[in-house]
Amino acid sequence: MIKRSFLLLIFCASLLSGCYKVHRTYIIKGKWYLNSFEIDGGSTNQMNGFLDGYADGSGTYVIYMLDNGIMRGEYYTNDTINYFTTGTWSLIDTKTIQMDMDEFVDGDFNIELIDNQQMLLNAQSNQIDFFNMGEVKTVLRISREGKI
Repeated sequence: MIKRSFLLLIFCASLLSGCYKVHRTYIIKGKWYLNSFEIDGGSTNQMNGFLDGYADGSGTYVIYMLDNGIMRGEYYTNDTINYFTTGTWSLIDTKTIQMDMDEFVDGDFNIELIDNQQMLLNAQSNQIDFFNMGEVKTVLRISREGKI
């Protein structure tokens, strides 16, 4: 009976670590497009005001989450890179990612998978240094296959 309980415990542990690895691979694999940056509980996409050329439809913000814990953000207008930044990310558990990217993103974000192409990242307290905004509730809407 003890041997059987031990085997069941080992099976459950391997299953949970397997879920973590699948989730981690899902996040790392490919590039992501930042479609919306919403702060303080509002639904207004702040990228329209923060990024030149975004509001007219010529802007694209791409995020790469690399396997070594490095993040890279690149902002393009009309296929020309205008801005890039490098930061760090870490998957705390299967539902939480810590990101420290630039003056707009520095916090622990809850992961909500919409489907296999889209995610919502919600932070109750994201440190925004831009204009000394401080800790603000933030929602990032990201997708795999281009801007939505």
